[in-house]
Amino acid sequence: RSSDLLGQASDSHTIQAHLLGVFDNVKTVRFHEKDYDRILSMSSREGETVELDSAVMAQGNVEMWLSSLLKQVQNTVHSVIRTAAHAINDPSFQLFEFFDSFPAQVGVLGIQMIWTRDAQAALANARSDKTIMKATNQAFLDMLTALIEMTTKDLSKFDRTKYETLVTIHVHQRDIFDDLVRMHIKSPADFEWLKQSRFYFNDDTDKCVISITDVNFEYQNEYVGCTER
Repeated sequence: RSSDLLGQASDSHTIQAHLLGVFDNVKTVRFHEKDYDRILSMSSREGETVELDSAVMAQGNVEMWLSSLLKQVQNTVHSVIRTAAHAINDPSFQLFEFFDSFPAQVGVLGIQMIWTRDAQAALANARSDKTIMKATNQAFLDMLTALIEMTTKDLSKFDRTKYETLVTIHVHQRDIFDDLVRMHIKSPADFEWLKQSRFYFNDDTDKCVISITDVNFEYQNEYVGCTER
């Protein structure tokens, strides 16, 4: 209860018990060993830990610093997404290395951005390159096979949930693209493509955007950890 929380706020560490009431999935935060009120990272219910971009000082009015913490959590998620958006376009990009080095929710967003990028490129070139739709469809299928293969390995509970989620998302994506191939769609301006949820990172506006038809939603940058879909 927030009255309890505000009452005990003279000790910043008592916030731990209340975090899930404030955040989607920040269960605990880590304080600096010597600097008692300095918050350095956040952890989810599943035990995933993400370092904050900048430390938050849990001092003074509890509502004020909680609001700074909320902002910093969103800033952190945003900057991790920005880094991920650049990583997927790096020539040396490796899919599973990517999943291992980014928080689970950003891995999911990554596979959605990869699918959007590759599907859109295939559609844009479909008239001039007769093989690109089929080749892209096969590449999506290969990616799916590799993800499914991953779930057959001996994984931690966390990694199992992560890869099962990626499989669920990518099965759906691959099905959509498979349909586009079967319908002989050959343009990114076709409504069959535009009506899908498409995921972009726009460097000019520094925003992660989800587009459906001509409506754009800004990604909210809440930290959601790794929960089952």
